[in-house]
Amino acid sequence: SSSILEILPQEIDVEEEVRMYEGMCDVNEETRRATTSGKNATSRKRRPRPESVFSQDSRSIWLVDNSGKDSSASGAFARDVQVTGWTSVGDKKGGAYIVYDCAIQTKEGAVVHVHKRYSAFEQLFLRLRECLPAHQQSLVPQLPPKNPLSKFRATFLDKRRRALQHWLASVMLHPDIGGCEAVRQWVIN
Repeated sequence: SSSILEILPQEIDVEEEVRMYEGMCDVNEETRRATTSGKNATSRKRRPRPESVFSQDSRSIWLVDNSGKDSSASGAFARDVQVTGWTSVGDKKGGAYIVYDCAIQTKEGAVVHVHKRYSAFEQLFLRLRECLPAHQQSLVPQLPPKNPLSKFRATFLDKRRRALQHWLASVMLHPDIGGCEAVRQWVIN
């Protein structure tokens, strides 16, 4: 398969986009009428147009870009989240454990590094399940699974690091969940 990457301009002229959309709908309607002109035109009912991306329908999904200067609309305080690495603490005989380095860039541009064990991610997951409203709980993805047999293997740890990064970004960059008190406390503790 092939992919296409389109770079969108910084400023989009919304009015021009609406005129273009309306024009496309009108052309499609005229084409349909021309191809069905032999049928009884009075018996046809006009199909409703598809919902606009500008509609305020409560079923719409709005994605928020926290990278711009005007990102105050989102409750999330982070602009970017990376789990940059992991390290083993202690020796395997005396109770070693793995710590993940989480680099969290705030909206102001400061980067905060926090070191968390997998159990801290589990605690955040459970805390979010407790404090979030029922309709938001399903937005929190499942954590990557544990694997006690591969606990200290580099390939497993790197795979888990990537999965934890995806999980943490899904939580912290969400416009509603990312700003909740449980997430803030997790970062500062």
